[in-house]
Amino acid sequence: MFRDYKVYYNDSYLLITSVRPQMKEKFAKVLSGESAIADFLRKPDFLFNGSFNEPVLLLSDQPGNVLCCLMEHLDIVVAGGGIVLNEKEELLLIFRRGKWDLPKGKIELHETILSGAIREVAEETGVRIQSTEEKPVCTYHAYYLKGKNCLKHTEWFVMKAVPNQKDLTPQAEEDIEQALWVPRHKISQYREGCYPLIWDLIKGYAIL
Repeated sequence: MFRDYKVYYNDSYLLITSVRPQMKEKFAKVLSGESAIADFLRKPDFLFNGSFNEPVLLLSDQPGNVLCCLMEHLDIVVAGGGIVLNEKEELLLIFRRGKWDLPKGKIELHETILSGAIREVAEETGVRIQSTEEKPVCTYHAYYLKGKNCLKHTEWFVMKAVPNQKDLTPQAEEDIEQALWVPRHKISQYREGCYPLIWDLIKGYAIL
């Protein structure tokens, strides 16, 4: 069975899927058929130019091939991040540039994505990691930066923090104003301040 792929852009997303019943959901556009998909792959401008900000459905028998074809024409950024829980099952959040976020960052040369994700958590919040789940959650984010159409491929690892880490240190040079542990019953209060990608991760993996 083919898997679905979500490419987030602006405050919305493109869903690439082979599951036709998803057409019943609310999408502002539906792209299907070889011609429409080829046109999109030649000119995926709405992902980058800010002209559109609604959910889009792309139907294909081979969703993975469509994603690979899209990636061929973009600048790919590889990043790693953490969905970090402490011994109280509280979630680690950061506040950066007006949004609540999860710690993440670009992977450096000669480091694995997992080691890079652990490093980014420590740099952005001061939190040390005790253990991680082996299998990451992958997300894709399309954006325009410095004249380039970029696609960020981020691998997120569910992590357990070393116990008794109360004093967090937000990384000011990365514009992080706050880092805090959020109790499970209060996580929903942060929804409106999150990017859709981040909220989808929290909803799926932070034990809501």
